Amino acid sequence: MLDLLRDLGERVKEVGSLLWRCFYSVTLTLLGVAGLVFVPQGAECLRLVSQPGWNFPLFLCSVAAWSMAAWYSARLTLGRVFAGDALIDQRDTDFVNGMRLWLPRALGILPGAVLAVQFFRIGYPVLGIGCTAAATAIGVFMVRRRVWFASRFVGWEPGRGLGLRFIALQQGTLLTVLCAIGASFTLLFAIWIWPLEVTSVVTAPVLLCFALASWILFGDLVLTYFFRQARLPSMAAAPLLLLVVCSLWNDNHAVALVGDQRWPRIGGAVTPQDTAIPTRRDIEVHLHAWLAARVARGELRPGQPFPLFLVAAEGGGIRAAYWGGIVLARLQDDSAGRFGRHLFALSGVSGGSLAAGTFAALVADERSGALARAPCARRNPARRYQQCISAVLRRDYLSPAVGYLLYPDMLQRFLPLPVAAADRARAMEAGLQDGWHDATASTRFAQRFHALWTNDRALEVPSLLLNATLVNGGNRVIASDLAIDGRFPDAYDAFDPVLDLGAMSLATAMHNSARFSYISPAGTVAGCGTPGHLQACSTTAARHAWGRVIDGGYFENSGVESVRDLLFAMRPALQAWEARGYVIEPSVLVISNSPGALAPSGRQDPARARLDITFLSELLAPPLGLFNTREARATFAVTAQRRDMAAADAQGFVWFGMHTPNDTPLGWALADQTFDAMDALLQRARSARLNALPFEAVLSRLQRSPPNVACRTEQERGKAYCEASLNQQENKMTKPTQDPREQLQRDQQQASKMRKTTASAPKMKKLRVGTKTMGSRTIKVPTRGRAGSN
Repeated sequence: MLDLLRDLGERVKEVGSLLWRCFYSVTLTLLGVAGLVFVPQGAECLRLVSQPGWNFPLFLCSVAAWSMAAWYSARLTLGRVFAGDALIDQRDTDFVNGMRLWLPRALGILPGAVLAVQFFRIGYPVLGIGCTAAATAIGVFMVRRRVWFASRFVGWEPGRGLGLRFIALQQGTLLTVLCAIGASFTLLFAIWIWPLEVTSVVTAPVLLCFALASWILFGDLVLTYFFRQARLPSMAAAPLLLLVVCSLWNDNHAVALVGDQRWPRIGGAVTPQDTAIPTRRDIEVHLHAWLAARVARGELRPGQPFPLFLVAAEGGGIRAAYWGGIVLARLQDDSAGRFGRHLFALSGVSGGSLAAGTFAALVADERSGALARAPCARRNPARRYQQCISAVLRRDYLSPAVGYLLYPDMLQRFLPLPVAAADRARAMEAGLQDGWHDATASTRFAQRFHALWTNDRALEVPSLLLNATLVNGGNRVIASDLAIDGRFPDAYDAFDPVLDLGAMSLATAMHNSARFSYISPAGTVAGCGTPGHLQACSTTAARHAWGRVIDGGYFENSGVESVRDLLFAMRPALQAWEARGYVIEPSVLVISNSPGALAPSGRQDPARARLDITFLSELLAPPLGLFNTREARATFAVTAQRRDMAAADAQGFVWFGMHTPNDTPLGWALADQTFDAMDALLQRARSARLNALPFEAVLSRLQRSPPNVACRTEQERGKAYCEASLNQQENKMTKPTQDPREQLQRDQQQASKMRKTTASAPKMKKLRVGTKTMGSRTIKVPTRGRAGSN
């Protein structure tokens, strides 16, 4: 028994010595296979390569390069005998020699074989056959190469074994290694210079396989083989040490600003307005002006119900962006544009912020006339919002970020000084800008965030609240055209004058809310002045690192918390209008994209709970618990909001959930089949669950309110629709008799007095919707007291 244990211990030591010698081949091959098979976004990437074009041939070439690199590197490092006391260099047993022969071969066959099984599993048998053929061809080559290239193996004859140990490399090996590393650097600089052009052809899974091949060759042959050949210790662990040391100085993830010359900008020259400190709108003052504009157009009349919508778009990468976008677009198209005129604000998290920002940008382009000229709107003008949402968001936003992550930004991790142009976040934002520009031929995403409302004289572009999370405090950081003040507890205003974010673009603001590790890095925000003594930013003010922002879902993933705070801040203005006889009905629309999610309820069913993992629970339980609380907090916020809003009005809370059994992954790229599955939920003929989506409830509520007084017919749309006609109606209305923007200034003092009155009132804990009787009518009033109280 002792001899058996002793022999087992010797075998374990021999295996450990062998694995350490070819550390990069073994580790990166196993990690790559696990990432493409077990990570949901990796599995979705395999669906991407099934799409028409050169995707699969390029992917097959990259898998072959990865497999050959793993086999070749392991074969050379295990076959060479180095001077020293390493166990692998001292033993010549059958077990060690067998491992030297078969471990490299196993590493060479493993990627293709596992990917073949995965393709069969996810329903792509043709691609599975292709990977099987590639793995078989590689295996045959490894076994038969000596017969095919006998002249290369001096002294070898068929039937004789070739010594597994050798002293010098075969002729041409050095040239092969140098060519492979040179090709990797060529790809690196190509991605660095032309990120969008290269990644439109070479997608994320292809880039990953080529990167693994280059890292394996460099790690095993340069850091291990050549150092040991020179009688120096192996440098296999050097990259880890260099990574840790250089991280002290090489943070290159500063939040990008419009006009930064270190990154190309779509949209032409920088204007003085791009760098000016933005003026944010007071919530009450803006709401007064917003409602006055609806009075001027005849949409808001005393005694008649007027729905006011607030939207919370849940996070979830491109899945959230696309689902939220097509829901909003469907409401806008089916209501002939009326939904947007009743939409006061959108709160978004992560991909939900991209949906909210894209929808608001489309509204702004329609007001300016740019949407009518947009390529995405020409095919079906009656469904222009849905067409444009699909054109903007049905894209691969993963590949530009992954390309930078694997190449320029990976190189940056081992350099002591920051290189801003290597920041993968900027590649992501450039992809967003390019996607918008290709679909609409405009530059909204590249322009300064506040430019979205610059020419919005009719106040039709909804406000945005894009929620990010502060790493060094856990607080919300909200980017909005509205002033974020104490009515948003424990939240920072991203456009506070002391923070150097005033010149960030719309694409950057949306991305800050969606910086989910590790594809997107945490963004470093600069503060003006000195730590502890901040001052308003100017061109001459000193700047220092104030904090880092990450995905807003780390705080709360639904966006509802910010809607609750906004609704409370709107209360004084709503009460003032209701006191004048206007019936304003606030409704919160929550757009959830979690597949198979159920409408929020007050009680959790224990039968639905499941123990996800038992492996290494001592280590994994804390981080998994912290991660899963983001979903739990979102569910809590949504449930609380439904309880508050629906207490007095069953339609005060509307939930658009994505009812689908498919486990659509989180990430920034989805296959066409996945997008089609989400589209099918909105098609009446193809989805039996359409009734679960409350489109009719929202549309019927809009029909109860008065239509726009001024209507006209546009030939290119082929249908009558109501458009804002503020100037014509101002001559017919007694109040207001001026531009809503003038009313903003006129009501500033009145709003200030209202806030003081509100501040002196007793503090209330929860925002609910109560009722108030005015004559023969009962109207809904947001309160902090018990539902039903005045």
